[in-house]
Order: sequence, then structure tokens, then C-alpha cells
Amino acid sequence: MKRSDRITAVVLAVAVGVVVILAFLVHRVQGTTALVRVDGITITTLDLTSTNPQTITVQGVLGPVEIATDGKGSVAVTHATCPDQVCVHTHPAHSPGEQIICVPNHLIILIEGNRSDIDALAQ
Repeated sequence: MKRSDRITAVVLAVAVGVVVILAFLVHRVQGTTALVRVDGITITTLDLTSTNPQTITVQGVLGPVEIATDGKGSVAVTHATCPDQVCVHTHPAHSPGEQIICVPNHLIILIEGNRSDIDALAQ
């Protein structure tokens, strides 16, 4: 393989990566509500369209779990009593279909809203 072939391959790979990332960012849809469930039972819903940040505490199986919205459309777990704290370190959720799950506390936060018309992107 010649040097020019390698350069062409790298340029094409970077171009495809940029197109995929831009398509993802352009078609990202904001969620409208976050359902908070413990043991499959919906405990509460949080309005993600509100500009006022909210913080609630939900009783999980192992103890209290603190959930917060940022007033910009995202929700995150800020404190939990689970041993590994995976849910606390999970990136805030904001798009329909995204979830934050705390397995030890049997807690699921599911983002709902209008999904975009795009189901998948293929190159």
C-alpha cells in the first residue's frame, strides 16, 4: 500500500466520522418527561421542559436515591445508597429512550418524548 493510499483512507475515515457525528447532533431530540420507577412501579414523573431545576428523593430498595433535573432538559442521579455508584457516574439523560438504571435499588429513570423520524443511520 502506497503512502498516498494510506492518506486517502485516513481522510475518508475522518470525513465519514464527521458526517456521522453531525447527523447525530442535528437529529437529537429533547425528551419531555422522565419516568422514575422502582420495582416496575412508576413513583413519579419529572417535567424536563421546565426551566426550574428540581431535586427529589425516591426510596429505593437499599435506601434513598436523589434525582435532579438541571432546568435545561437533563436528569441525573446525584446521590444513591448503592455500593458501586454506577448510576451516579452515568451521564445525564435527555433524549427519548435514554435510561439511567440503578440495579441494586431496582430504580429506572426513563426519558419519554417525541422521537425523531430517523430510526437509524447507515453508511
